[in-house]
Amino acid sequence: MKIMVRAILGGLVALALSGCILQSRAPLFGDAQAKLLLDGYANVITFEKSGGDWVKSKDQIAFVKQAGHYLATLDKTELLIRFVPIEGNWWVLQAEEASKPTAYLLVEAKPAELLFYPIACKTLKEAGSYEKTVEFVDSDCFIKPESDSKALFAGFTAHPGEPTTRFAAAP
Repeated sequence: MKIMVRAILGGLVALALSGCILQSRAPLFGDAQAKLLLDGYANVITFEKSGGDWVKSKDQIAFVKQAGHYLATLDKTELLIRFVPIEGNWWVLQAEEASKPTAYLLVEAKPAELLFYPIACKTLKEAGSYEKTVEFVDSDCFIKPESDSKALFAGFTAHPGEPTTRFAAAP
């Protein structure tokens, strides 16, 4: 099943590939922990935050459902995307690109929309309380392999910051 939506993860892909958000050197979750979250959101349009307003995105990305994950393609970049439930309406998006670190975003699943929150390395470093679970390398940050990643992500939901991307149903 192929899902075409406007600019889905366009901004998120850029963030994920830039190295300024939380990453791991190897994927933390497999298909057994993932759920096909996008199946519950038909005909969505993607919006990006611009100033204080949501602006309809222009780019397109294709999602192809494969087992417990999606293959997302944007500008010849392929990402394996997994949505993993954390607690309540909170999820983590795990984005894998071949030969690159795996990137993570928080996702808040509301009945009519999905909100995406980057987990910025700069914010984590400034908090000064993540040295036991996160390794900081220049502007990058990596979840330490021995960390309880689900607990780490659950802790982020208390103060997720501002969403940067929104999926909402087409009018």
